[in-house]
Amino acid sequence: MKPNFIANKLLILSFLLLSTLASQSAFAFTNLETGKPDKITNYIGNNKWTVLEIWASDCPACRMHMPEMVEFDGKLKNTRLLSVSVDGLDGIEDTEDFIAEFDMKFPTIMSNPVEMNIWMQQSVGESFVGTPTFILFDPEGKLVAAQPGIVSTASLEKFITGNSKPEAIAEK
Repeated sequence: MKPNFIANKLLILSFLLLSTLASQSAFAFTNLETGKPDKITNYIGNNKWTVLEIWASDCPACRMHMPEMVEFDGKLKNTRLLSVSVDGLDGIEDTEDFIAEFDMKFPTIMSNPVEMNIWMQQSVGESFVGTPTFILFDPEGKLVAAQPGIVSTASLEKFITGNSKPEAIAEK
């Protein structure tokens, strides 16, 4: 009976440890520029729309679409872009090469598919399906939309301008 008791205690402790790690890893994102922990919530709200694009350096659709996002960056004064690379910390070099190749000027947070999935389940209420994925937050930081696959910048611009005060959307 005693070995069974110990085995049960170890099983419970293992489960608690894994649960704790899983819930904490959702917020273990890393700012690519500083190398320090970061949170997506640091970039949403504050009277600006936030377009978050989740991508991977080996994603053909991401490579095809990123030039459009780079061109869109700064077009509307009430909109900011945020990118999340799911290349993982082992893929920092691939992420940096991708950013340099497309001359991306907007902030990038490093993550991985597991962390991204946990964050999306907790924050968006959906699972992470793959790259690219677009998530849109309004100026108050409220989730407006989440869409796997490419979303054209023309669609983003039309939605944002149609849901903004005229003085807030003037081009930079």
